[in-house]
Amino acid sequence: MAAGSPDRTSPLDLARRVVRSALSGSVRAAAGPLRALARAGRADTDPRWAGTAWLWQPGWGKGCHDRLYRRPNPYGIDANDYEQQKYDRVVEALAGRRFGRVLEVGCGEGDLSERLAGHTDDLVGVDISDAAVARARHRVPSATFETRTLPGAMPEGTFDLIVCTDVLYYWEPVTLRVGLDRLLERLRPGGMLLAYHYRGDFGQIGTADAVHALLRGHPGTRGTVREDCDGVGPGRVGALFDVVTAPPADAVAVPAQRSAPVEAPPTVAAAE
Repeated sequence: MAAGSPDRTSPLDLARRVVRSALSGSVRAAAGPLRALARAGRADTDPRWAGTAWLWQPGWGKGCHDRLYRRPNPYGIDANDYEQQKYDRVVEALAGRRFGRVLEVGCGEGDLSERLAGHTDDLVGVDISDAAVARARHRVPSATFETRTLPGAMPEGTFDLIVCTDVLYYWEPVTLRVGLDRLLERLRPGGMLLAYHYRGDFGQIGTADAVHALLRGHPGTRGTVREDCDGVGPGRVGALFDVVTAPPADAVAVPAQRSAPVEAPPTVAAAE
């Protein structure tokens, strides 16, 4: 989810954002060469990577999110116009359909999960933060919530719907390419992936524009919704919304251009 307060930002929130952005930039600068050292001579699934999640989400890794979720509702979502309109748009795009199995990436404390649960009997929510996952379990007991660092620790099985809102821009570029491949591979024939991301800069590693350009250009899927949501979010800088669909079972699938398994995040034991 986009880091920020509701549309009116206080001077204290602004100061915090500036400091956080500066610190995040320093961490990103250090993470690049350290990622190469961390990978040296190790398989992508090596469990020793579990303590280095910050390398794969520089500045916004597990430690950052665990600190953020020390207190409940750190984003003030119930009073945040941007978050509420985002959830409304995602649910509107579902058009009342029900889905066999749904994955929500970066479920946080279950705010959107509560709405998605009405569209499926099998909702799986994953987040990098233990505290957020614990609150989501309490909020939506009918769903399954797991602490995972994606894409290295993908949940088992395939899905009819995958929802990613304000989460994929936390992945560094190679992780993003690997991660999109893996998410799209988990879509069942005819399944949908929804992605919605704020276009502002709050110190995250990536941008909404980079995420959605990669998604829109990905082979083997077709876009059914491509929206520029102008004037929403902190600073009213807007957001991007895409829905892509996997080919039906009887279609001739175009093989995806798979990225080399480089710099994929670690598997984190039940850990956003």
